Amino acid sequence: MTTLNKLYKLSRQIALSLVKEEDPKELKETDLFEQKYKDYIFENINSPEKRRQRQLLAQQINKKRAWKNVQKAIGVAKPPIWRYAAVAVIVLGTVFYFAQYNSAGKIETTVATGKPSIAPGTDKATLVLGNGQTIVLGNGNTYKGNGVAANDKSVTYSDNNASIEYNYLTIPRAGQFSLLLADGTRVRLNSETQLKFPNHFIDGKPRFVELVYGEAYFEVSPSTVHKGSRFNVKTKGQNVEVLGTQFNIKAYKDEENLITTLKEGKVVIDYGTKKEELSPGEQSVIHSATSSLRITPANLDRELAWLNGQFVFDNLTLKDIVKVLSRWYDVEFIIKEETIKNEKFKGQFSKNQNLEVILELIKTTNQIKSYEIKEKTVIFK
Repeated sequence: MTTLNKLYKLSRQIALSLVKEEDPKELKETDLFEQKYKDYIFENINSPEKRRQRQLLAQQINKKRAWKNVQKAIGVAKPPIWRYAAVAVIVLGTVFYFAQYNSAGKIETTVATGKPSIAPGTDKATLVLGNGQTIVLGNGNTYKGNGVAANDKSVTYSDNNASIEYNYLTIPRAGQFSLLLADGTRVRLNSETQLKFPNHFIDGKPRFVELVYGEAYFEVSPSTVHKGSRFNVKTKGQNVEVLGTQFNIKAYKDEENLITTLKEGKVVIDYGTKKEELSPGEQSVIHSATSSLRITPANLDRELAWLNGQFVFDNLTLKDIVKVLSRWYDVEFIIKEETIKNEKFKGQFSKNQNLEVILELIKTTNQIKSYEIKEKTVIFK
């Protein structure tokens, strides 16, 4: 049996064992992984959270249909040879260092000797108050004062009668954070994002915030509880007027498109001389170079995946995938081979795993020959 077939068989055995709440004895017996990787995998799949997820899975799914759906969840534009090996990783959250084997029969993974693994991002941010005070958030830091309370995951503003001042919440690369505005609007901010907002609002007057750059998801407190005050988000010349809804805006500095995706409610997109209304399940796409605005159906699972701790790549080019990974893992990518920059990939990955796991899965498609990690730089060869 070839190594590929062994991995295929092992992944299915482990996945089925876990769904049935059986001990994955095949993992203990396999000679495909070093003991340290076996220990890591076993520890991960036996955590209380993973057990809870599997119990829910066993109760809720039709197994035949679920396997069929999962098989569609990961792949590449060209038929993937490792689709089934990745199933266990995607469904069950099991972390496998699957890799291609070279002619000598050894795992071909190039990581600079002695360098630590590249860990995923965490909850962290920097808050600058209207008086210029800078507060570092995350990593256990807390703050309370001036109508602001913060823990290591979120910052909350309370309504008050102080003079209105504008604050800035900045999320670095490899970070994420949550914000509760004084009007009750909740905002979740993705990595490499900055939001400008007032310390409180005045009912009856328009509410304005500015997404300076990056990506944020808004759950807006409705205008009906603020004397008709409509909520507005300004971004790169665009204004989104909201009546009370849930929507996502993606406006990264290194991307050509400004994308607003509506999950619930109603928003009006105002850009230059153009004005369009979005319905739930639609998104507006503004192209910065041409100033064009178009409305298209939205893939909500893909666009909002980051809120659920997932990456969903749907026929996305490698050059666009590395932009996403760069922000979350705070690394730079170099793609030496021009021909692979526009290769398209399709897959779903957890954000809560080391970068190497994702790189290995991308590599197994055979479209990437190898990669090398040098400190905070990943080189595709």
